[in-house]
Amino acid sequence: MSFFSPTDHAHTLAEDAPHFGYSFLPGLLFAALIWLVALLSYLTGADLAFLGILPRNILGLVGVLFGPLIHGGLLHLLSNTFPLVLLSGLILYMHRRVALKVIVLVYLLSGLLTWLIGRQAYHIGASGLVYGLAGFLLFNGFLRQNRGAMAVSLAVLFLYSGLFYGLFPGEERVSWEGHVAGLLSGLVAAIAFGGGEPAPSINRPLEPDVVQRHVSSTVGRHYQHMFISYSVRPDSVPQVYTYTFDAASFSVKMSTKEAAGASKVQTKPRANV
Repeated sequence: MSFFSPTDHAHTLAEDAPHFGYSFLPGLLFAALIWLVALLSYLTGADLAFLGILPRNILGLVGVLFGPLIHGGLLHLLSNTFPLVLLSGLILYMHRRVALKVIVLVYLLSGLLTWLIGRQAYHIGASGLVYGLAGFLLFNGFLRQNRGAMAVSLAVLFLYSGLFYGLFPGEERVSWEGHVAGLLSGLVAAIAFGGGEPAPSINRPLEPDVVQRHVSSTVGRHYQHMFISYSVRPDSVPQVYTYTFDAASFSVKMSTKEAAGASKVQTKPRANV
């Protein structure tokens, strides 16, 4: 199981701006493909239902790949088009590093589960994929316990609350098994790629090579400065160093020999001015 790391999902506004619009492009292209298949089927009068999923039949496994491209009518096609574009776009935008894995897993697993639990009939349409994408966004918010992800989960619940009616046997021509399979595949994807507590951040040392400006009131004019560079290294042995100031060159010489009796408490280098 992979765990969520804040750095994996942290993007600046400048990085996010061009990605938001492009995130919906793959969904639009897939929607255009299923509309093209539907148009060719209508123009030729071909019945492509045989390319759907036929449960527990070896040849029916072809439907795992081609079933989501086949639809039974205009209403069926319209009901899947907008959710596909919206949900896939949200996943690609919010989880771009794992989005491809999530979509591929949902696509294949929803079809395989339908093949295992479905009735002996051809199961067609992208409804399983829609349920899988919605399930990923829904479960991911609860698994991560993240405010942003939870907001998306609540939005999915609000916009697609009617999807839950499709999880129960109802109309004979509706594949509720495909809907259940899709939701389960979304849960698996959320556990595999989006769930878990945030990974603990590594304790990093202070900013290295910090240059601080020191004003000398004893040498030269009051507005003259000298610069001392501090290098902070992790897991270093506490040591005390002594620096001497060269008035001629108005600079700090290299550190002298390490002072005897180093303190047990790590201190910053000091300058004798």
